[in-house]
Amino acid sequence: MFLAMTERRNPALIDIAVELHQAGAIEPDTYVIDRDTVGANAAVLAETARAHDVGLWFVSKQYGRNPLISQTIAEHIPAAAAIDHREADALLAAGARLGNLGHLVQVPRRRLPSLLAHGPDFVTVTDTANLEAVDAVARERGRRQRVLLKVRGTQESTYPGQDGGFEPEEVAAVLDRYAGLRGAELAGVTGFPCLSFEPETGRPEPTPTLGRVQDAAAAMRDAGIEPVVSIPSHTSVSSIPDIARLGGAFGEPGHALTGTTPQHAVDAELSEVPALVYVSEIAQLGTAASVFGGGFYHRGHARHMVVATAGGRRRAVLHKAPAASIDYYRRFTWVDDGPEAAIGDTAVMAFRTQIFVTRSRVAVVSGVGAGRPHLDGIYDALGRRLS
Repeated sequence: MFLAMTERRNPALIDIAVELHQAGAIEPDTYVIDRDTVGANAAVLAETARAHDVGLWFVSKQYGRNPLISQTIAEHIPAAAAIDHREADALLAAGARLGNLGHLVQVPRRRLPSLLAHGPDFVTVTDTANLEAVDAVARERGRRQRVLLKVRGTQESTYPGQDGGFEPEEVAAVLDRYAGLRGAELAGVTGFPCLSFEPETGRPEPTPTLGRVQDAAAAMRDAGIEPVVSIPSHTSVSSIPDIARLGGAFGEPGHALTGTTPQHAVDAELSEVPALVYVSEIAQLGTAASVFGGGFYHRGHARHMVVATAGGRRRAVLHKAPAASIDYYRRFTWVDDGPEAAIGDTAVMAFRTQIFVTRSRVAVVSGVGAGRPHLDGIYDALGRRLS
């Protein structure tokens, strides 16, 4: 999905990935992340957000909650959106502040005391039971915890496994019923996804879910509350002006940090530069030519691959894998009659991923653009250092 754009905009990252693998410094099934480029992407996102008076909470799940990358991002975007309670722990350990907690995954009730002790700016809740739980813990701690109500998205724009939230028409009654809370403060609304890439226009566009979030925000204004509105998904330099125009106070950059939003696959003029590749190697040839798997994400649209052989580089196309398959291998077909390949040859790909749901390793490199590459560390898919 992103291989051609990475070859065009950050070819040195591919070169160092090949070198590290061929030297035995990294194994197959390893993502290689260009730390300096991620930092530059974070800086331009932060600058654009300031210019449009939009706050940012960065997301770390897609790059494996890696502490080095989180620290680099936090130099420019200090607060993060923790997708779940374990991600919150990883972000805190990396020195980031919790901007939003509980959006995609609610905070387990027994984790609330320890996590609220860190003073998240906002906690998102999807129903009244979770609201009451946050209120009780905040009240016990003698603090006011600002809360965002997650608005349930439309069926056509909600991803599988991410359903839930308040119906817009329920919000007025919820505000009335819980007006006297002493721990939780009903501060605003959010939903997911609010923006989504549209191939027809070549850019992110509002989803039907955003309209429901705006309706819920209007209900809060009718109740005398000026709501904080978070408009996450596809937050990037190109969409931050839209977030401001649509009434959003916050966005949540994720894939923009590694230059891997869908828009980055088709537009070479975007501010963020690709900063992530996936490295495997030829596992078998013959009747089922394949590379080792472990890091393929079903929604990643992995398609193209370049293989570094003894005689030069050769291109291949990856086969689609059914959702029922186990990610042992990914089959491929050569697209040309290039140099002969052998098992063990390096294979490099670039596609949309969610590293935290893989069994991959993550290699963080710096100095790539300056011509002085350095392997800063190797981690597992959940951000734990291995070497």
